[in-house]
Amino acid sequence: MTNLPHIQVFALGGTIAMASDNTSDANAGAVPNLDAEALVKAVPELAEIADITAKTLAVAASANLNYSKISDLCKQVEAGSADGYVITQGTDTLEESAFLASLIYQGDQPLIFTGAMRTPSQLSADGPSNLYNAVLTACALEGGVYVVMNGDIHDPWHVRKGHTSDVSSFTSGEVGPVGYLVEGAVHLRTHEQQAPLEPLGSNQPKPVALLTASLGDDARLLEQVIGAGYKGLVIEAFGAGHLSEAWADAVETIAQDIPVILCSRCQNGTVFERTYGYKGAEIDLMSRGLVPAGQIKSRKARLLLSVLLADEQQDWHARFLAIKASF
Repeated sequence: MTNLPHIQVFALGGTIAMASDNTSDANAGAVPNLDAEALVKAVPELAEIADITAKTLAVAASANLNYSKISDLCKQVEAGSADGYVITQGTDTLEESAFLASLIYQGDQPLIFTGAMRTPSQLSADGPSNLYNAVLTACALEGGVYVVMNGDIHDPWHVRKGHTSDVSSFTSGEVGPVGYLVEGAVHLRTHEQQAPLEPLGSNQPKPVALLTASLGDDARLLEQVIGAGYKGLVIEAFGAGHLSEAWADAVETIAQDIPVILCSRCQNGTVFERTYGYKGAEIDLMSRGLVPAGQIKSRKARLLLSVLLADEQQDWHARFLAIKASF
């Protein structure tokens, strides 16, 4: 067929591209070993909706992805001429990769991330369906960065993986998905995405630590942050933004040297700013220099702060607060 949209599929590895590489040992386990062309070939129906080209950028477990790989991916997309782009990768870091791309991607074409919760050899593998739906979405949208999983379309700012194996693992919390796919059609509700940040040029994101508060922890981990060379810290606090008194004292010293963002370890809800006043509660922590993240969750707050700190000519604090207010 002619006049079909041109969709470029870039493969980074992950469960969607995993199979056992040891036919003599049934317990050897799956490893990433399928390339982009193999993924596309497994879904012949794609030829009916798009002119597909496929390229393998990496064959890796998603824990091995990093800023450099996602940055290189975005640059390739920006320099490309396709009508839309689909990225396949592992689900372990899919929400972070998509979020990072939403911060730095400067292109006009839609950039759709997808993956799979089941390997191609498992019963009812979800990879082919997710890839098909991602291509459909790339054909239908005019721009933006999205995650497509299990028939839902998610904004990277809200999506998260909430289950280790369920195909419906990816959700967007209280906000919900921004769209869905049914009967071969894309349904997108009215939605305005956050604009990407200014291009970083040759600047590199700064290292930012992420620590989680837990019952009875004596704050020894906090003592290691400055000595390790981190330029920022994100803390997953209890409840609405609370820490033990020991953590409150330790983190005040850190906040005098580097930015410290206060998030919640709860899946839903916002960090409070003016309700609790005891030592270690949000009012006390803000007086010690911590910056509440609102509804921005910790893993995304870490990436956001890391990128904001890369531009030393800009006020990271003002920009963070502006983004939080619009989130």
